Amino acid sequence: TMTMTSSFAPAMSTTIPLLSQELFDETVLENEECFDLTPDEALRETIDQFCQQLGASSPPPPPTPSPTSVTADDSTNSAASTAEAESAPSIPAALSHLVLSHPNSPNGRRDRENRNRFQNCLNLLDDCVNSDGTIKNLEYGGDAGSIGERSERKVLEALAEIGHRCRWGEASFNELKEWETNDTANSEPSSNDDDASAMNSKLQNVNENGTNTNPYPYLTIFQRTSSIYTLMSFLGILPPTTFHSKETTRQSDDIMQLEILTSTAKTLSCILATIIHNIRNKKEDGKCVTIRAELRDSFIPALSRLVCLVGGMVHAIHLSSQNKNDTATAGNDGDNKETSIALVEACTNVFQMGTNATRGCEGAKVAFVQSTLPSELSNMTSFSQNGKATKRGGVAVLVSCLSLEISSDDDSSNNGTIRLITEACALLASLCRYDDFRQPSASGGGGAMGATGVNTSSAHDHAMEFHRAGTLVHLIKIAKIVLSNLETWERNLEKEHLSAAVLTALRVLAVNDEIIQTMVALGLLPVVAKALQLGVADATPTLEGAESPTKNRGTGKNSERQRLTAASLGLLRNLCGNDEIKTNLCLGSSDSKTPSVLPYLLGAMQSYLSTAPIQEHACGTLAAMALRRPANARAILDADGPKWVLCAMRRHERNVNVQRQGALAIRNIVSRLLRDLPEDATEDSGGASDANQDNERGTIRDAFLELGAETVLRNIAGRYQGSVDEAYAALRDLGCSVTMVKFSADNLEKGQTKKNGIGSVGRTMMFGEKHNSNFRPVYEESVGLTEGVDKAVSQFGA
Repeated sequence: TMTMTSSFAPAMSTTIPLLSQELFDETVLENEECFDLTPDEALRETIDQFCQQLGASSPPPPPTPSPTSVTADDSTNSAASTAEAESAPSIPAALSHLVLSHPNSPNGRRDRENRNRFQNCLNLLDDCVNSDGTIKNLEYGGDAGSIGERSERKVLEALAEIGHRCRWGEASFNELKEWETNDTANSEPSSNDDDASAMNSKLQNVNENGTNTNPYPYLTIFQRTSSIYTLMSFLGILPPTTFHSKETTRQSDDIMQLEILTSTAKTLSCILATIIHNIRNKKEDGKCVTIRAELRDSFIPALSRLVCLVGGMVHAIHLSSQNKNDTATAGNDGDNKETSIALVEACTNVFQMGTNATRGCEGAKVAFVQSTLPSELSNMTSFSQNGKATKRGGVAVLVSCLSLEISSDDDSSNNGTIRLITEACALLASLCRYDDFRQPSASGGGGAMGATGVNTSSAHDHAMEFHRAGTLVHLIKIAKIVLSNLETWERNLEKEHLSAAVLTALRVLAVNDEIIQTMVALGLLPVVAKALQLGVADATPTLEGAESPTKNRGTGKNSERQRLTAASLGLLRNLCGNDEIKTNLCLGSSDSKTPSVLPYLLGAMQSYLSTAPIQEHACGTLAAMALRRPANARAILDADGPKWVLCAMRRHERNVNVQRQGALAIRNIVSRLLRDLPEDATEDSGGASDANQDNERGTIRDAFLELGAETVLRNIAGRYQGSVDEAYAALRDLGCSVTMVKFSADNLEKGQTKKNGIGSVGRTMMFGEKHNSNFRPVYEESVGLTEGVDKAVSQFGA
């Protein structure tokens, strides 16, 4: 792989030499012939030989019979290979880019054909890059120095092949029906059981045919060579200033370059994506996650240039929308429209690539936000706020994109604008979310390192930057427009995706009371209440203990409703950080502008019982509503809230977040209602008041205990480190006998165990208990202390 430099691709001084597939295959066949070995024995001998030469440890021998055998029948071994994949040995890093099956086996021949095609695609792209990192002339019918008229289509095919292999491994296009970049490479991690089952079933069918959907060997090539910088060079095929002027020329060339830019962004999305759907080998899947994280770290230097590129594209889109009614361009209306559509599509995919590049990479988030725009862009009105240029280029570009107008038309251009704004919201949400939990490494990768030497988050700072840039005005305006069109729930996937994306963006921005108050002043409360109402409309309620109805499964229209419901509840959960606002949301406002969302919240819990994010956000919202607000806690209790909280905890017994929020909701409801009761009875009331208070306390506790709260809190929530504290507090306030114990890890490591074999166990001291029996809480003046002070003063002087 060649070494290159360009505005997008920094220079690589060295590349790691790779063992060629041809040498490996020749050695296998030579060992088999010269030493009279079986195909499996020759393969094993070759792997051990190269591991020893390269200083790598050899993997343990594979199970017998081996699916790589040249004599094995593929139809017989396909099911076995799937079952054995979990226990398959790890591929040595030095050989991870090779096909380690026998060259004469059916699977080996097929995998080698795919690998050769992949390498040829990389070579083709390398040949298109000059030594300085710029792209060679790809014009239609170019001069003798150009690559040729067909090269543009060849480049597009090569990019599609590379992206597909880095996403789905050896699976063919026909097996997966389509290259699913838009929905899978950039979608949020789905915890819906039905969505996960559908994806696993799809890949299971492919795996049963003997196909390996693991992209690890292909990703390793990018990790150990400079091929990732080749793709970064193709991002520079379109200069940022191409569309700055109102006069649009060379439409065919512009469209060709935009098509290559779009395909490059899709390919990079498949390489950098954090979401993996590989079920054959969890060990290799974990390696893929590590490699993708390293590649995202290597992509950080390109983000500042990427912001400039996107800035030029967004500015061109603004100019295009302004020129729609311009009579001077009426003659070229058809060409301009085609170019505008291609420009919007390219910008959409570049935003999607930016989301994948910044997810799970704190350094990438900071680099994108803090990038600066060139003076010719920063001084333009589309990137200024109140007549002043925004200092942060990444913030200015996203805010400018969110200011694009959305019409009520359903034509292709308007749908393209909706998709663009959707991806802008997704990128904004990624920039304002902390999700990089890696430890900082010496090479500069891993999580962000603060001045204190620990991981730091820039999420709050980024949220404040977007708030100061006026992002809330645009987001709430978009939410109002989209939700008003969805009241009849007409089938429009673009608007349905946008409605969930804009609410998610608002959620990550609601980080403090100032921003929340601004959102309310802009009219957000009725909007989020309408969104939640639309999310649960016509959903079939789920009976306690029953499976979710087929009608509510995560497919088609109901899948979009679940996303909208989850986004609405997530936003409500953050809004409930303000005491006054959460009371209005729970009980409804006095002016009736904001109806109570409590019935719709509990309806969402009842309708989407199998969707973990909905249950987590719902329980978290109930916990926030009940905190410091007895009236809210009483309303939740009277509305049968405890029943659905416990149903969620039973249904998702392995989800720690659901257990924590559910236990917290129980604790807040019970403790607030009990504390609201008078402590002492008045003299006139006698003992009647005490009896009534005892009955009331018993009623409050029984509302949970009769539903089995004690069993759930002890046996489910109490088992996890992330929810044990909340479970303890809930059991304590319910009046249950509960004690926390602690295990000494040091004693367990030293082998000091009790008779029961569980190690050193001690009771955890809780707040308010006496820790030191010699501690005297009453101050007593000590004569000896006074004499000691006087003696010291006389000795050393005053």
